[in-house]
Amino acid sequence: MRVLRDHQDSVGVLHRQSQSPTSQRSFESLGDLWDEWEIHCLILVSFGLQVFLFFASGLRRHNESRTLRLLLWLAYLSADAVAIFVLGHLALHANGAHHQLLFFWAPFVLLHLGGQDTMTAFSMQDNELWTRHLLGLVTQVAAAVYVVSKISWPDRRLRAAMLLLFPSGCFKYVERTWCLYKASPTSLRESSLTFLLANAASLASRGSRYSHTYILDDRFNDMLNADGRLNYAHEFEQASSSAITLVSDTPINDTISIEASQGLVVQKLRTLKSNKDRCRVYNYVNTRLILVYERLYTKALVRLISTQRLDMTDILGSCDALADFRLALLFPFLSTLAALMLFKVVEKGELYSRADVTVSYILLIGALVLEVASLFISIQSYVSGMHVIHRATKQWSEMLGQYNMIKSFDRVQENNGPKGITSFVPRWIGKHIDDKTSHVPISEDLKKFVLDKLLDFGTREEDWNFASMHGQLALRNWTISHEDSGFARPDSNLHQSINDVDFPTSVLIWHTATDILYYQEDINNTSDHKMKKMSRELSNYIMYLVFKCGVMLTVNTKLKHNITREDIEHIFGVRNSILEKEAVTLVFEFHQGLHHRSYGAIHRHSQPEAQMQLLENTLKSVLPHAYGVAQELIDIHKEAACWDLAAAVWVEMLYYIAPRCGGAFHSQHLASGGEFITHVILLMQLLGPFLPPPSA
Repeated sequence: MRVLRDHQDSVGVLHRQSQSPTSQRSFESLGDLWDEWEIHCLILVSFGLQVFLFFASGLRRHNESRTLRLLLWLAYLSADAVAIFVLGHLALHANGAHHQLLFFWAPFVLLHLGGQDTMTAFSMQDNELWTRHLLGLVTQVAAAVYVVSKISWPDRRLRAAMLLLFPSGCFKYVERTWCLYKASPTSLRESSLTFLLANAASLASRGSRYSHTYILDDRFNDMLNADGRLNYAHEFEQASSSAITLVSDTPINDTISIEASQGLVVQKLRTLKSNKDRCRVYNYVNTRLILVYERLYTKALVRLISTQRLDMTDILGSCDALADFRLALLFPFLSTLAALMLFKVVEKGELYSRADVTVSYILLIGALVLEVASLFISIQSYVSGMHVIHRATKQWSEMLGQYNMIKSFDRVQENNGPKGITSFVPRWIGKHIDDKTSHVPISEDLKKFVLDKLLDFGTREEDWNFASMHGQLALRNWTISHEDSGFARPDSNLHQSINDVDFPTSVLIWHTATDILYYQEDINNTSDHKMKKMSRELSNYIMYLVFKCGVMLTVNTKLKHNITREDIEHIFGVRNSILEKEAVTLVFEFHQGLHHRSYGAIHRHSQPEAQMQLLENTLKSVLPHAYGVAQELIDIHKEAACWDLAAAVWVEMLYYIAPRCGGAFHSQHLASGGEFITHVILLMQLLGPFLPPPSA
């Protein structure tokens, strides 16, 4: 056996030795092929990435697709990396008599590094890193100068074409870096400070109230404008203040609404409330948010300068410089066109590789097409000086994120599934990728309900502080109309679930109570079906904001959420799967006999709680308290519509959380389909001074 094994080993060695030269030659030929076409492939990949970013970047504004965001993220990061690699390759390896034309590609690399007009940043973090891009600008331009200095072309026309393209590439790169700086948090904070100082000076003077009254009139007229057109330059200036509001962690009210008399604001809101087309306000807000998106993530600010409709004396120093700057904006298109014409008449013959010439034509024509497309966008949006706002097309995703804690158990339990390597990937994806959220289209009924409630508060001056409440006003109004009800007591579960706990805990309690109420068939009828549906959608949406997006979420509340989930799992027992309705019913029935020991009962003592008791409460599930709230809502239905109260509480929580989401949240989601809560905060700013003071 040993002899046979040695014989087999020797045969295998001989077989490998016989194949080794052939395999080696194959790898060498592949290596030579890659060395020959490497730079061609990479420069075309760089150009392809720019084309993809130009046409696909605008889709993210009205699409919440994770796949699209992933592709754009990969393309955005890869575009700079590939372009820098190509420039380094040109600096080190572009040689040979037939490859002198490769030096002509250096300006195109700068054009690619300058990015497209439709996308300067993927996220606000990219704007914050504008200094890194400034360093890249200096180093890459220096590298491009080194590459260009190595040229030895006999034809002066080719040199002239390169000299036309090189400043164009530098200008596009500078343009991108400047836009990143202007949209960076530092720059926006400076603008915010200037805006606040202007507000203070305006409030101190009080001499311009008359003009502000007219501006407020124009704004409300624009919101309901029949032909749906606005002066773009004016709206872009106003959008800059909206951008400051959205990216600030302490949003500020609009100066116009503050300076106008309260009576005028109330009168305008009443007129708006009586208008059957009042939901057009959302179209106006959509336009503002589009402009804010362009201000933060595109080169719209630079394009606007070229129209001479924005006062740029603070940037350029004089209006004379503005004309020169406008000409500079057209220079990339004109220089690319001239370079293409010059390259066409250059005597190529046997001097340059045919592949190099073909790639050069692709780069020239591609750059020209992209410049024409950019100019077309600018002409379409700006030349008329108007901007259509009441469009039929979708301007954002128009979807509501939904997270339902009990519904998340409506699936096969992970721990009871198959074990081993074959189940590891699905379990890992379920744990790290599937965040148990969904999205539903936002209905016109919900948009109208949110707007009408906002107008209701706005027409009563005593309720203008509603953004500092998260259910108190709803309970107060209900208590006034039901003074004889036992549930109007301050020690009821309803009052304690709002007044005696922090906001995230209140959301968790009311979310569970809303689910329990939702599946009580004996209290549901067709008359309150709308309120029932809207209440649950708002409940799931605010849960999504708090517990999935981390808005106002504390470590203690996250712990309470996890403990509540464990409590629900304990109630379900060993069931592998359970439907949502059955799950809610089990939770309700389990606590029916325990309501005397509910979480809310702990708070009915008049004396202050000890420190240890407070700490123990943070480690308790909210299910007993949620049951108490649900039971009181069920009992309320015997004499009133409980869904009206539930919807009023949820919409008040929506107004409360809108200005407290933080600037990073709003700016981030503008570039990923948008969020309804962003529209709400802008409504609160535009319709009146309804945002809470910074101290709140």
